[in-house]
Amino acid sequence: MTNYLELAQLPDGSIVLRRSDDKENPIVKIEFSKESKDFLKGQELSVAKEMIRAGIESVSGNLSDLDEFFDKQRERFSKKENIVH
Repeated sequence: MTNYLELAQLPDGSIVLRRSDDKENPIVKIEFSKESKDFLKGQELSVAKEMIRAGIESVSGNLSDLDEFFDKQRERFSKKENIVH
């Protein structure tokens, strides 16, 4: 099974960044207040994606394309054997 990062909106409305093979333990979880949701008018996933992009840029330098970052992570994880001790 290929292991990669995915951004998903859960049934409760929260948005998570998680590994595709570990849906129970998100890396990042974003929850918007009701007021924020009203203001964003359904664009929470787009805003969360930009929030995560900003976080990644702050630790890894300039990132022009978040999708490209996720693709590289997918490649890196698929080439790396995951060993749990």
